Amino acid sequence: MPSPSESRAALQLVTAEAVATANEALSRSTGSPEARRLVLLDAVPEVVGYYSLGSAALAADFYEEARETAQVGTRFTPELVVADRTVKLRRALAWSAEPLFTGLEADAAGRLAEVVQLEVARPYRDTITSNRRQDPESVGWRRITAGGCKFCRMLAHKGAIYREATARFAAHPNCHCTAEPVFRTNDTGETASVMQYVASKRRRSPEEKARLRDYLDTYYADFPG
Repeated sequence: MPSPSESRAALQLVTAEAVATANEALSRSTGSPEARRLVLLDAVPEVVGYYSLGSAALAADFYEEARETAQVGTRFTPELVVADRTVKLRRALAWSAEPLFTGLEADAAGRLAEVVQLEVARPYRDTITSNRRQDPESVGWRRITAGGCKFCRMLAHKGAIYREATARFAAHPNCHCTAEPVFRTNDTGETASVMQYVASKRRRSPEEKARLRDYLDTYYADFPG
């Protein structure tokens, strides 16, 4: 089976292809900023949908192969998880088109790349974390990262296992981290710390944000972010 790092690299290829396709639609669009924004709203959701299926399929294959490698005795068929994010995607695409109204083409392309990369990577992570919750043999998941920013390094530190079913996979624009399922048969990692769970929350209180920033600056000062 591909290693977690190899699967992460494969996802990166899928998201890069999706970004290139979306930016091609932007570069080929003509007319007023309003007209070009409409092109993005019409064309890019289809691009995201197509590559999201590939992203989810890649994760399902990896999940199944990881299960076999862990020699889990029971049967389980992972399902593809692609959430309906139509409203949020259209809002993000409208945001990416804003620089067109001031003639900043490169800025629009950069924003579009952020939106598409994040959206196409999401089904991979959702497929792993959702199937982990449905699989009786899974005890959690761990974050796979190539390094990068201090935030991602902290979340992946010591191969921490996120055991809580409600644990969220936190990601930022241009984040290439993925998730790997962990099973009863290969449960050898440390449980995620309180701070790692705090960093994974969708919403944090001002106090939690300050505590997290201090923690990152203290223990991960040598890394960007």
